[in-house]
Amino acid sequence: MHRFALAIALAAAAGLAHGQAKSFAYEAELAQPAPRASANAGGVTWSCTGARCTARGRGGNVSVKGCAELARAVGPVVAYRSEIKSLADASLRECNRRAQGGAAPAAKAPPR
Repeated sequence: MHRFALAIALAAAAGLAHGQAKSFAYEAELAQPAPRASANAGGVTWSCTGARCTARGRGGNVSVKGCAELARAVGPVVAYRSEIKSLADASLRECNRRAQGGAAPAAKAPPR
């Protein structure tokens, strides 16, 4: 009976651990030192030292939107990545353009 209870407890613990979202490391390199030591951007709190900012968050994905939010807070970004993904050069250019107030390219209207 004790083994059965132990087996159920272990199975429950494994299920809880499996259901928890993994925390990923994020890193951004800036064109110049950050004007402040921390910033909330892209749904995470970033810690900045010099021209390097780091954060931990769920998902592990990186986006132009998250990058632009960080760039608005601390300045132009030259690299933006997580443990599993990095923004490409074209996406970094778009990130910095949006941070400076440039809107996303509008979809072309269909011909009339």
